[in-house]
Amino acid sequence: MNHRSTVLPALLAGGVLVAGCGGDEPTPPEEDLAPNLAGTYDLAAFSSPLVTGGRTLEPPLVSGVFILRQDPPTGNVSMGTFEMSISVPDGLGGTTAFDDEGTYTVRSDGTWEQAGNLNQARGTYTLEGRTFTVTVTEPALAVSLSIWQRR
Repeated sequence: MNHRSTVLPALLAGGVLVAGCGGDEPTPPEEDLAPNLAGTYDLAAFSSPLVTGGRTLEPPLVSGVFILRQDPPTGNVSMGTFEMSISVPDGLGGTTAFDDEGTYTVRSDGTWEQAGNLNQARGTYTLEGRTFTVTVTEPALAVSLSIWQRR
């Protein structure tokens, strides 16, 4: 057997192997993908230095609904739209409603950004089972903690 007859099959096999490896971007591991937050959530607790004086209020003192629609993740980032309504005591025996809608971005590292009609905010989020928590850390006037339960 000459040298050419052993090299050629090895080169062809290597070429087939390389051809099968190229092309698309590698898919990140499942745990690195941004989570799917899509769903309807009911407010379980709300706290804000500006709105509640820092006290954490729960239903029936507060109520709210948060509806999230989300695009499939692109790696560790996903975007979507939201509709939110929160009612809090106004201090005069009634309630004040905060209604907002817009877009949001989440990352698998737990960062949250929203751009709504009322405000733009940044912070963090967690999703544990059916409990979704958003902690807004900026801007200062929007600092809050809201805890939601998925329906």
